[in-house]
Amino acid sequence: MRAKRLTSPDPVAPLPGKTRSGVPWPRFGSFGQKYLILFILLFIWELSGQAGWVDQTVVPSLSLSLKAIAEMWTRIDLGSHILISLGRVIIGLLIAIIVGAPLAFVLVRVFPVFAESVDSLLRVFGLINPYCLFPLFIIMFGLGETPKIAVLSWVSLWPIFFGSQIAFKTVDPQLIKTARSMSCGSWSIFWKVTVPASLPSIFNGARVGVEMSFFILIAAEMTGATAGLGWIIHNAGASYDTARIYGAGLCVVILGVGLNRFLQIIRRGFLDWSDYLASPWLYAGSACPKPVNRTLLWLCCLVFVLVFGLGAWKIGLGENLIVTNSDPTAFNP
Repeated sequence: MRAKRLTSPDPVAPLPGKTRSGVPWPRFGSFGQKYLILFILLFIWELSGQAGWVDQTVVPSLSLSLKAIAEMWTRIDLGSHILISLGRVIIGLLIAIIVGAPLAFVLVRVFPVFAESVDSLLRVFGLINPYCLFPLFIIMFGLGETPKIAVLSWVSLWPIFFGSQIAFKTVDPQLIKTARSMSCGSWSIFWKVTVPASLPSIFNGARVGVEMSFFILIAAEMTGATAGLGWIIHNAGASYDTARIYGAGLCVVILGVGLNRFLQIIRRGFLDWSDYLASPWLYAGSACPKPVNRTLLWLCCLVFVLVFGLGAWKIGLGENLIVTNSDPTAFNP
């Protein structure tokens, strides 16, 4: 005869898939659960314009903004402007990584006393509004691509630098002791222990840097530029074409989210072991993220490299080519 179970379900807890009142929870797919609020906001945006709740000359509807994107794609070569803006962001990000991560290592590991003395000064530099520095960069580097890339590098530098600094400081000393006990030299410890342990923080700093770069990108391209999404917004504003302003703004948002997502996939693909070392509270009680498919990982890397290459190529051709080849009446109201 089987013994009775000593535990019983909590009579107050709701049944799976039901609320306390017995009404079933609405079931959505994972995609719908993530983006349900976004879909609702987009629907309200479209409905407010179509129903006449707002003046569409001030706040055009979603359909008008998408129509403006389609027109810009054919009339002013929107794809080239997107590639140029993305190229500037990626070049600035790579420069920030090349400068910020080694600088953090040198200050933390080689000159720790000096690093403590200049820490406050560096944090002040990180708080300076980069747009205030843009005229200074123009004076230093002149007009052209250099001041734009310089200000984007400045924005991305500080999240990467401070993230790398914390990562190099918090490398587990037991790992270093274990490596030394196995007769590893300083160079081997650096490449096999310090760098792998710091890469997750460097990638997180890069993601923050990308988000901040898109904030300053539009302002940088509004000043002394002849191509890019910021240039489109500036010219559309001068001609009071709000549909193109919102359309270019949508492109900026999509590009920012997409590039951030690319970096997240690359990080999870190459540094998947870091997800299992993270604290469980980071996932709010859920399981660790699923491993990234290798095909998707290498496809994302290929797309990233292609966008970088095409963007650099478009920038190298010169911005004036886009203006010369575009429709001269494209921004006339």
